[in-house]
Amino acid sequence: MLIVYFIYFLISCFFLAGAGYLVVRSLSKIAKHYQMREFVLGFILIAISTSIPELFVGIFSALNKIPAISLGDVVGANIVDLTVVIGAAALLGKRVKVEKEINKKDIFYTTLIAFLPILLFLDQQLSRIDGIILLFVFSLYIIRLIIQRKHFKMLKDGITRMQIIEEVIIFLISLAILLLSARFIVDIASQIAIELALPQVLVGLVIVGIGTTLPELSFETNSVRKGFSGMALGDLLGSVVLNSSLVLGLAALIYPIKADFLPFLIGALFLMLILGIFAIFAKTGRKITRKEGLILLMFYALFVIVSILAR
Repeated sequence: MLIVYFIYFLISCFFLAGAGYLVVRSLSKIAKHYQMREFVLGFILIAISTSIPELFVGIFSALNKIPAISLGDVVGANIVDLTVVIGAAALLGKRVKVEKEINKKDIFYTTLIAFLPILLFLDQQLSRIDGIILLFVFSLYIIRLIIQRKHFKMLKDGITRMQIIEEVIIFLISLAILLLSARFIVDIASQIAIELALPQVLVGLVIVGIGTTLPELSFETNSVRKGFSGMALGDLLGSVVLNSSLVLGLAALIYPIKADFLPFLIGALFLMLILGIFAIFAKTGRKITRKEGLILLMFYALFVIVSILAR
């Protein structure tokens, strides 16, 4: 039966990734039509759309009263974003250029927001009050980004009105598929946790986390290969912020989050370590090289091994 669950999980991830790709593609074209700036597009629009899987997983896990899956998914997805996603983008694109618009403050605030739910979880739960705090922090960050939007370059337009209508239709259909896929992933993940006798937070960290980041992996590797490093890193930092604030905030607001502390602690420590390494790599030479990308991938492998051994 366990094999069947894994097959269903992989199929759900396939639909999730496919729908996520279409959502990103459609929103990118719509945003270009309305002259949005590259980094803002990456942070607000693309980051939100590529984080929709985590958002839906968070909502459904909270509604099903198993929010530990969402907690593990968020921490695991952030780790995957900062290791597998950016590492693969660096390997396939030879390097990931860190644009001048992405300054130390962006990385600092991203790190701070990623650390906040870890701090709030020290009492081994994220209450509804904690959820409100996370949503408030998310609102403040978006306001900050909108205020500084003038510093980023504009994207060129080249899309007709009819194409916009087509993209809106594709977006709505893809969004529906994302919704159903996320629902299946939550249900299957909970069954896998029962079959393997694993903490739900660990399943979220290692299994669900990699599945829900497939849209980011697709988008960022394509963006870097096409020369849009600013958009790729905007998506990367935006996804970490959205996962840590909006996703967990909504999930905790719906249903307070409690989880096994040890798997969460391991994930939290690795996330802090990887954030520090990523910040150093981004600062040195204003690019992430293939070698540095490989190092990030190795850290993800180490995280998985430690998480499984410590269960």
